[in-house]
Amino acid sequence: MKIKFILLAASLPLFMFLLSGCTKDSSTEIIGSYTYKTSGTVTLMPAQLAGLDAATLARYKEMGINVDPVVVGLYPEQGQLHVVKSDDGNVLVTFNDLLGNADIAEGSLSGTALSFQGKTTKAAQLTDGVDKIGAGIVKYSGNGRKYDDMLLLDLEYQGAFTIDDVPMVLLSSDVHCVAQFNK
Repeated sequence: MKIKFILLAASLPLFMFLLSGCTKDSSTEIIGSYTYKTSGTVTLMPAQLAGLDAATLARYKEMGINVDPVVVGLYPEQGQLHVVKSDDGNVLVTFNDLLGNADIAEGSLSGTALSFQGKTTKAAQLTDGVDKIGAGIVKYSGNGRKYDDMLLLDLEYQGAFTIDDVPMVLLSSDVHCVAQFNK
């Protein structure tokens, strides 16, 4: 009886180790619920200057008119992000901003990588670091990767904004979304 007990006690850690290999590893699974925050910058130029040739811009600059693009911060968004399987085998990514809109994007998965398909439209706001100074409607696309329990997305915005009633064209963007997996 004593030997059976010793054998059972000795084999229990091995049995637990084997069972632990059967559990699902959430660090590689992108499907799920996350808490997210999105922020970044956009480079803008007044719409009346966008598209002008270099010679015209140079003349305006000589006259003292600022023709240089300006980098403006995006007002941060935060809330819940969900990645769910869609009927066609791809995924839907929902962004539910706590103080703003709910947005949905279609995507595809490849291992621990997520890519948005097409361009989805959303509202975005600009900040001077303290106050909201402008807003616009942008199309966004992007891709990301999951590292442990963190999903990191790089987003690209295209579109236009308005600051103090001045229409601005979006030249480029540097937007990131950091999402923490909800366990």
